[in-house]
Amino acid sequence: MELTDKNYQTIIKNHNKPVFIDFYSPTCSPCQILTKLIDEKLEEYGEKNDVRVVKCNIRENPKLAEAFKIRSVPFTIAVLPDEKLKHADIGLKHETYYFELIDKLAGKNTSFFSRFFT
Repeated sequence: MELTDKNYQTIIKNHNKPVFIDFYSPTCSPCQILTKLIDEKLEEYGEKNDVRVVKCNIRENPKLAEAFKIRSVPFTIAVLPDEKLKHADIGLKHETYYFELIDKLAGKNTSFFSRFFT
């Protein structure tokens, strides 16, 4: 789902789930890799785990880019239901990082050691 200056209120402010946002530019190669991952895997995975996964083109949505103080892309951040910001990160990470982050936002304990103690 695309986050825009116009639908921000609906997606973020009027939402009771955590929201994972990917700020990107269409001319950024690492951004294209991450947006493809979101389209193909993360968006569906997030919905299954009660985490909304969205992306925001900073060129088409300058107000949001300014509000979140985006200076470099890809920039990812999570917005919790109480509108607190968590897990801000710059740059492309391995895809497991994003799956683990969605699990964390969903309240799942998926650390290596948790498999032995549950």
